[in-house]
Amino acid sequence: MRIIQDIFIGEEFVHKVAMTEALHLGFMELSGDKSPIHTDVEFAKKNGFQACLGYAFLLPLILSKIYGMLFPGGSELCLRQDTNFPNPYYVGDDLTFRIVVLDKNDDLQLLTAMTTIVNQDSKSIFRGKVVFKLSLRD
Repeated sequence: MRIIQDIFIGEEFVHKVAMTEALHLGFMELSGDKSPIHTDVEFAKKNGFQACLGYAFLLPLILSKIYGMLFPGGSELCLRQDTNFPNPYYVGDDLTFRIVVLDKNDDLQLLTAMTTIVNQDSKSIFRGKVVFKLSLRD
């Protein structure tokens, strides 16, 4: 577990995730979202996409794992996560999750960061600010 004094403004964390069919189907089962834009290739193509779209809300689910286990890594509570989805992604895409620390308040134990996700072509898939409180203890 990290404490806020160990984190610096400008610190960057990068994590890569292959968006597999298994992740896609697992989210479909968990969420119950069987919308044709996510499940019917012909429907997706008729609507201008190259294939079925990946689930936008699967991305914050993966962020939960990153925030809780990898960065900052188990010593925080996520107070706010802004979510913007400027472009879709597809099953089979390789996504890069990047978190950059923007600000911190040692006295209040608050950490603000920008989270971005891009695909293998560097196309923006997700962008949003996140605010953590880092005062949790074992």
